Amino acid sequence: MKWILSKPLKNMDLVKDFENKHQIVFPGKYLEVVKEYNNGRPRPNVFDSEENKERVAKSLLSFDPDHQDNVWETYKVLYKQLPSDVFPFIIDQFGNYVCFFYDPLLEEPSIVFWNLEEQQTEKVASSFEDFLNQLYSID
Repeated sequence: MKWILSKPLKNMDLVKDFENKHQIVFPGKYLEVVKEYNNGRPRPNVFDSEENKERVAKSLLSFDPDHQDNVWETYKVLYKQLPSDVFPFIIDQFGNYVCFFYDPLLEEPSIVFWNLEEQQTEKVASSFEDFLNQLYSID
């Protein structure tokens, strides 16, 4: 797996601040990816949900509040529309989001796709690592 167009995060405390503010804990593998590839674009970048094929992961939301697509502003804009315990971390090319879903019955958040237009989620993967392993290319 490769990440392109990353913008290094200068202050990892911003991630902890987000976790503390929303009383969540991000998966360790996700934190490793953010540390190295903040705001990056994954390659390969295509994934399937249970309902749809060939969704595209455009880029990680940045933890730097100065970046255009950042977790702070995204969550602030979407939180009233999102189901509870859903936190976006990747945007697609149409303004939809790949999100963590913090089911209180599970230790680790699963991954869902938030379809903004239809206001609904689609299950994608049982963990962040599973999500990364599911990414593929269309050539």
